[in-house]
Amino acid sequence: MIEGDLDISIIGLPESGKTTLLAAIWHVVREGGSDTALKFQGLSRGNYEHLNTLAVDWRKGKKPQRTQTSGMKLVSMRLKDVYDRTVSVSFPDIPGEDFSRMWEKREFDEETFKSLTTPAIVLVVNGDTIRFPAWIVDQMAIVKGAGLQVEEAEVVDWRAELAPTQVKVVELLQFLMSRELNVGQRRLAVLITAWDQVEGDGMSPAEILAVKLPFLDQYLRNGRDPWTWRVWGISAQGGVYEDQEKDEFLKETEALRDLDRPSDRIKVVDGEIVRSDITLPLEWLIE
Repeated sequence: MIEGDLDISIIGLPESGKTTLLAAIWHVVREGGSDTALKFQGLSRGNYEHLNTLAVDWRKGKKPQRTQTSGMKLVSMRLKDVYDRTVSVSFPDIPGEDFSRMWEKREFDEETFKSLTTPAIVLVVNGDTIRFPAWIVDQMAIVKGAGLQVEEAEVVDWRAELAPTQVKVVELLQFLMSRELNVGQRRLAVLITAWDQVEGDGMSPAEILAVKLPFLDQYLRNGRDPWTWRVWGISAQGGVYEDQEKDEFLKETEALRDLDRPSDRIKVVDGEIVRSDITLPLEWLIE
């Protein structure tokens, strides 16, 4: 394990699950009696109130309030392993909108720049909201195969925000390996979130990556850029959460609240192995 300070940045598009991931980590590393690879030792930078609010909502099964569309909250915590070796891990909770801006406008501010030169990256991709490429030929074939009449469609101007998920993500990773952001060899933990929603597909995280995000899979496997990477399936929620703004009450969420230990709702899938220790990808990043 690396001794001393190590920064880890969490990146992902809007609604990818970054805030929920941070809330779950904050709860788990401080939960009494939890069996985790890394445990909490102290907070170097950040706001306890902000983190505790996220964790309270997480425990209650409530969707977190949307991260501000500009700026970021930097959290830096000291974690230790079973041998009492410590590491300082920083989580710049960068809004997904900032990453969209990088893709659409090719720009980022100074604070974002600093956070993106870290030697370890957590890439969060929501497995349940992947935007797939839409081929006109394929859509026409489906319409004709169903015996429907082909109608003249309205012309829609292309916009960067309409690009498939994997195109945006690969471009972001290439940004991190180009020009002033290029700091050489880096570690990358790819987390496919909302695993409780995609596990019914019967595929492993690696298979989901290859089937649903083939462009990203090929980019990483080709080794064009020096990433040392690994993929996990993550369910930080364990199920559906209630929308606070809509005053929802869901039986599935109530079942999560009834668990003796909130951390039991977590699923961390590594190949065929399923655990509830959400710090495992972090442990791998700092090995």
